[in-house]
Amino acid sequence: MLRWRDRPHPLLRWCLRQVRFFLLLLFSYLVQVCLMPYVRIFGVTPNLLMAVMAIVVVVMGRMRGIWTGMIFGILMEVMHPTQPLFNLLLYPIASIFGGLLFYTRTEEQLDYDRSIGKSGRNTSPWIRTPACAAAHLTVYETVNLVFVYLRSGGLPGSFLAQALGNLLLTSLLAVALMAPVCRLLGVRPPVDTTEAKPVAPYLQ
Repeated sequence: MLRWRDRPHPLLRWCLRQVRFFLLLLFSYLVQVCLMPYVRIFGVTPNLLMAVMAIVVVVMGRMRGIWTGMIFGILMEVMHPTQPLFNLLLYPIASIFGGLLFYTRTEEQLDYDRSIGKSGRNTSPWIRTPACAAAHLTVYETVNLVFVYLRSGGLPGSFLAQALGNLLLTSLLAVALMAPVCRLLGVRPPVDTTEAKPVAPYLQ
């Protein structure tokens, strides 16, 4: 094994992290399509893929979150299609929207914020992760509800209640999965960065 001073070589660590990342995506997809349809809470099934996307955005950055959305969109479109191009477009768009709002800013970005009079802090990942999942579901469910309204000429109240329940349950699922996913990816657990002097990003 490639080692340097009793530690895995940086290239080996990078390769192992990529393998873990793609195994996470594959496992999440299989659980979503095979098991999650049987997990119903008050008639609502949370969206595991959106929860995983939110965690990836917060702990690995916007670009990795966009790649996650693209991979999930392709898998859902090819293997579990609904309306043509619906999943293929909405998963990446949702990941972009959530990533713009809730990604972890670098120390350079925080320094710039302080220089222009802003707080220059990363809000706690335990707050940003469910908020990012909620943002993903807001985009997805909004388009879905608009599509239902245009197709049927009306919007039953049950559809809106299910969308809100999905948003809530998926946000809670993202919080529950944060620590296990971080452990699987080999990154440090999230830390609170709401102190007056923010620490360096915990994933760099």
